[in-house]
Amino acid sequence: MMDGQTADADRASLTHPRRLGALDSSGLMDSPEEAIFDRAVKLATQLTGRPVGLVSLVDGTRQFFKAQIGLPAETAAARETPLSHSFCQHVVTSNAPLVVNNAYEDPRVRDNLAIRDLDVVAYLGVPVHDPNGETLGSFCVIDNKPHEWTEAEMASLQDLSVMIETELRLRKIAQQREMLISEMNHRLKNVFALVAGMVRQSAREATDIKDMSGNITGRLQALSAAHSLILPDATGTDTEVSLRALTDTILAPYPGGQAVVRGDEIFLGPKAAVAFALSLHELATNAAKYGAFSENLGRVEVAWNVDSDRLTLTWREEMPLEVESIVNEAGFGSRLLQINVEAQLGGKLTRELTAKGAHVSLAVPVASLAE
Repeated sequence: MMDGQTADADRASLTHPRRLGALDSSGLMDSPEEAIFDRAVKLATQLTGRPVGLVSLVDGTRQFFKAQIGLPAETAAARETPLSHSFCQHVVTSNAPLVVNNAYEDPRVRDNLAIRDLDVVAYLGVPVHDPNGETLGSFCVIDNKPHEWTEAEMASLQDLSVMIETELRLRKIAQQREMLISEMNHRLKNVFALVAGMVRQSAREATDIKDMSGNITGRLQALSAAHSLILPDATGTDTEVSLRALTDTILAPYPGGQAVVRGDEIFLGPKAAVAFALSLHELATNAAKYGAFSENLGRVEVAWNVDSDRLTLTWREEMPLEVESIVNEAGFGSRLLQINVEAQLGGKLTRELTAKGAHVSLAVPVASLAE
């Protein structure tokens, strides 16, 4: 018998959201029989000489038999029992082997209904973990009479459990590979669409072929820089990009000492990183053509801060002398810049162009930064 405190702790362990989430993610609950699991339980009964073998997965209300051999026909057909008939739940809650030589005499299980209804007397079970170490269930062998379990039997069962865990790990790797391929295919399509849009925009802005080539090349380089920072890892998970690292990358080709970057550490998701990279590239390119980067003494300050639910990035240029042509020629009303800030990020673009330089503000919802 368990006291109330122990029972509550075991219940909490069984129903912990992280463990139940891992069990659900495994896709094993209520799944069809599979030969690899069936072979494992058959081999376990052969190695130990016991009549029953199970791969049992335990959730908050029942145990499901992913594989079984030797159960009564009705239970074998149902492939599950309530926890009132489960020894395996104790393996899960303790995350340790359960050794029962004689259930009638063992206070941990002697009131379990599996003794009466399933003829479970001797039980040896070891944990089955997912690739992240969460305990999903038990791999066990059972006898209908008392049995003194040996170290050799325990070792055999643990070796077979490791085989099952290796199978689960290989399945996860294969799933991650498929996810990665799918994500890369999706991203490649998006890149083609984005490049096509940039080519059309560059063609409309260009005064000649050389100008168009320069515009397209610069934008592609900015896009490449962003994507080199946001390539997903082997699990298919995107790497978050530091806004500071992205800004430094985009500004790297321009004269050192002319740009000052200030702001707290902010991380961007893949969509936001591409939008910021292209926006910063447009601003830097215009600064090189018409603004602060076109003059040796010109200065650019890039700064950002987060206020409540909005990030505001400012691009401020200061020229040593007034240059009248900036207002007319800088072209900071670039459609691409506006699309990146407003359409892609749901933000607001404001700009002020003076003879002393361009002052541009990008106000973006914090929620869009993770996209």
